[in-house]
Amino acid sequence: MAKRVQREPTMPSRIEINSSQPSPAAFGLFQRKLDAHTNVISVEGELDLSTAPSLKWMLIDALQTEGSRLVVDLSLATFIDSTALGVLVGVTRRLADDARLAIVCARPNVLKIFEYSGLDGVFAIFPTLDEALAHTQGHVAGPG
Repeated sequence: MAKRVQREPTMPSRIEINSSQPSPAAFGLFQRKLDAHTNVISVEGELDLSTAPSLKWMLIDALQTEGSRLVVDLSLATFIDSTALGVLVGVTRRLADDARLAIVCARPNVLKIFEYSGLDGVFAIFPTLDEALAHTQGHVAGPG
């Protein structure tokens, strides 16, 4: 009889936060290193006061240790609040001159948060991961 061995994946990494309070959607963070300079950090569920700090530390760690191009994929994010926006603004301020950050977001309710806050003009926001990656790698000038 073969023995099944479970291994911890080295990439992508994932952080799950479970709250003692029931929530409509689980929260998860996933990090994929695409090359020596590019990281994609995907958010699943609600990004709010209780979960935004996890995103902050993952982004800061990626900037300090792994590269200068970041894509924050909010395709599976169901909600973001002002705390999450503050994290994204703070990380943007930490970017070196040659670093780039792009956000993937196509959900209308999440896009509205960027629009209402006026930050849709600050961030490079794209509807697809491919477009965001092209931006971070310098193949396009901005969101289209």
